[in-house]
Amino acid sequence: MNSFMNPPFLPNPYVCNNCYIIHKMTLKNVFKISVFNKLFKTSSSNFSYSPRSEQEAWIAIMYACMYIDGNIALSEIKKMFQLVEKHPLFTKKQVADYYQPAMLGHRKIGSYALIDTSTPLVAENNKPELFSMIMELLLADGILGNKEKKIARYLTESFNLEVIQVKKIISEMLGKR
Repeated sequence: MNSFMNPPFLPNPYVCNNCYIIHKMTLKNVFKISVFNKLFKTSSSNFSYSPRSEQEAWIAIMYACMYIDGNIALSEIKKMFQLVEKHPLFTKKQVADYYQPAMLGHRKIGSYALIDTSTPLVAENNKPELFSMIMELLLADGILGNKEKKIARYLTESFNLEVIQVKKIISEMLGKR
């Protein structure tokens, strides 16, 4: 399997068609950029990424957190689309418009740098809710590994959340289950 394809994505009848189409288009564009970079020897070390909107920052942070374990499960992608479609910030917005730049930015700068460049665009009053959504994403595959715990701690610091807030968010999530 080619290393530029993340995650290996096969059609799944239980995943919404929009998720599949968006991810398929995104992987195709990543391939084109990779081929272009190899042919013309562009340096990725000069690449920087900065989201253009709060919506893109949300998706970038979510993507960075989902990919922290080196794999994005189909259940995580499906859950991300479900979560953001319900949020008023994404009313009448196409998530795919934000997903592709975030994914490409992640390829160049990695999860932690992506979080660092995206966090300033998230409104302070939205940070606890975004943290809650990310925790749902990290638990979507039913596993919260060490890397996912580490990224959750990193988010807590990046978002300047109080320990009390984080405990409340997690206890509310556990109460829903």
